[in-house]
Amino acid sequence: MKELPDEKTLDKLIELAEDFEQKAKSLCDLATEIDEKWRIKLETRRKAAIEQSKILTK
Repeated sequence: MKELPDEKTLDKLIELAEDFEQKAKSLCDLATEIDEKWRIKLETRRKAAIEQSKILTK
């Protein structure tokens, strides 16, 4: 049967996991910001293209 890691090793693993969690949250926040920025830009362009096509088809 394998032995469990000692307390120092477990503390280090917890510290690494917490650091990873924080980095993952930061990456998620950045991805959300980028998504919102581009979604707004693309929606504006889509609306402009629709309006332009309405003008051209008249």
